[in-house]
Amino acid sequence: MGFVRLVHLLRSKDNAVIWFAVKSTLAGGIVYYSVQQGLWSKSEDSVQLYGKVYNNVAPYIKDNIPKKVVSELPPMLSASELCNSVKSTWNKGVIASMKFLSETPTHVSNGIESVSKTMGQFAEQQRAAEKSQ
Repeated sequence: MGFVRLVHLLRSKDNAVIWFAVKSTLAGGIVYYSVQQGLWSKSEDSVQLYGKVYNNVAPYIKDNIPKKVVSELPPMLSASELCNSVKSTWNKGVIASMKFLSETPTHVSNGIESVSKTMGQFAEQQRAAEKSQ
């Protein structure tokens, strides 16, 4: 209950600077810890970190979460499955980006044509409105 009171106290307008400092410290601590654990370094270090998390979290999930919830959740990926999934997703992103870049001239010409057509129709409507007045 003390933590809830502290959060409520810090969220008041009088303590905005303190609340910002607490949030910044938490965010900075999370980033610092993730860097120290190797999340943002080589891919091998990230895979090892995921392996540690997997080995530490998976037993608690099986033991402490109701069976109905566990059965609805997909199983955690192993380190090799995660690595393959990330590589596949990265490759799909690169392919989609290159496809978009290769089609950019077509997109630009279609956009210019559409704007030109719309402006022509607008000019016609303006001329028709002037003639009718």
